Amino acid sequence: MTRSRLFLFDTTLRDGAQTTGVHFSLADKLAVARMLDDLGIDYVEGGYPGANPLDTEFFAADHGLRATFTAFGMTRRAGRSAENDPGLAALLEARAGAICFVAKAWDHQVELALGMSLEENLEGIRDSIALARSRGREVLLDCEHFFDGYKANPAYAIACARAAHEAGARWVVLCDTNGGSQPDEVERIVAAVAAVIPGERLGIHAHNDTEQAVANSLAAVRAGVRQVQGTLNGLGERCGNANLTSLIPTLLLKPGYAECFETGVTAEKLGTLTRVSRKLDEILNRTPDHHAPYVGSSAFATKAGIHASAVVKDPATYEHVPPESVGNRRKVLVSDQAGRSNILAELERLGIRVEKDHPTLGLLLQALKEKEAEGYAYEEADASFYLLARRILGHVPDFFLVESFSVNVERRWNDKGELGIFSDAIVKLRVGGEKLISAAEGNGPVNALDTALRKDLGKYQSFIEDLKLIDYKVRVFQGGTDAVTRVLIEFQDAAGERWTTVGVSGNIIDASFQALTDSMTYKLIRTGATV
Repeated sequence: MTRSRLFLFDTTLRDGAQTTGVHFSLADKLAVARMLDDLGIDYVEGGYPGANPLDTEFFAADHGLRATFTAFGMTRRAGRSAENDPGLAALLEARAGAICFVAKAWDHQVELALGMSLEENLEGIRDSIALARSRGREVLLDCEHFFDGYKANPAYAIACARAAHEAGARWVVLCDTNGGSQPDEVERIVAAVAAVIPGERLGIHAHNDTEQAVANSLAAVRAGVRQVQGTLNGLGERCGNANLTSLIPTLLLKPGYAECFETGVTAEKLGTLTRVSRKLDEILNRTPDHHAPYVGSSAFATKAGIHASAVVKDPATYEHVPPESVGNRRKVLVSDQAGRSNILAELERLGIRVEKDHPTLGLLLQALKEKEAEGYAYEEADASFYLLARRILGHVPDFFLVESFSVNVERRWNDKGELGIFSDAIVKLRVGGEKLISAAEGNGPVNALDTALRKDLGKYQSFIEDLKLIDYKVRVFQGGTDAVTRVLIEFQDAAGERWTTVGVSGNIIDASFQALTDSMTYKLIRTGATV
């Protein structure tokens, strides 16, 4: 069976940049563009050339992409010719192989927001596309508010799409701009448009305001569109855009799509999807969504003992796709609800092989339940569980011994006459027969403590120099004067491996230090350090 080609259009660098709290630097934009290109995305939209200095500089850069780099902007303004519109001039000057114009397709918006006649809007679409085509550009038209426009005035919405198609646009993109359309509506309306404009010239651009952007995009594909627009991790204004990290594996792996369509993303590149998703979060200094479909750390996590047993024996029972197909991995969580199946599965994943009738396995299960009664939680803290298991089932080397540590937080004036909060820490430890003392300042007490601990680990220093603390979480429970604090710390090394450790104490600094020392010990074991 011959499969139809679906084209993927990413707008993370424009729509995604409108996400609250997201800010791209020039280096960020270049890195994300190359990451998308390597994944196999067909079109990478860069933003509005000329709209701000950053985008202007971005479009002036040499991107070296295989993907079609695309500039975004409006069709000509009312009362101007296309040749004399400064916005169009900036688009034509940009180093981009394609231009994506945006035009209103809702008669109400044309008259109210643009203040022009319906016919003038159509003329603006034709003129802008004709000019860009004459300059050798591939052209797309985003029909903004298309679905609301169609519901209000079907003839005019289709007239906008037809004007673009007849003027030579390669793609006419139907936009659910306010994200309010339902999948059945999208499928019905796209089918009506596909009866007028060939599906291989149609695209879909869906927003996620009813949590249906992915479903609406898939509905549009079923109805005939052959370009799908979206963003990595579903970034975008308000509730975001269609999430390409959900759409791509669905299109490539799920029945009804996988046998019918192909994309520029190969099976090999699909296996990097989780890494790409998390790399974007790292660039933006955002915590990954652990429950994200396909790529979240909990996407293939199983907690209940009976389910864990089934997953070990028959993974397809509870995993709708193999985790490795998207670069993720299976997790069988360990907790006070865990049975032997959970424990054995997690030990095997961590590289600790134990027979199911091993005499100390019961001791580990009992220790786990006692620890969690004290407040420890190992569901996310896989590195701490690894150390707990090794201490009970085998041995953990004493790489270093902490004799003492102290942390000081002081509010004072600095040498510039500025009043601020300053933190410093001192750590005294022994490595073999050597006594080491390290002091450091930090942005807060935990940062100071982390810096001091890793400042000098003697003969093990080279093993930990590439560590980066990437996430720090605190939860206070059992409130009141006897409150207990749980701290989770996530580290990453230069190879991209991540691990999380946990510490529990009535004192947040002590809990943090437990998690920090566990992280150092775990890293030393995994890298083959010896005492």
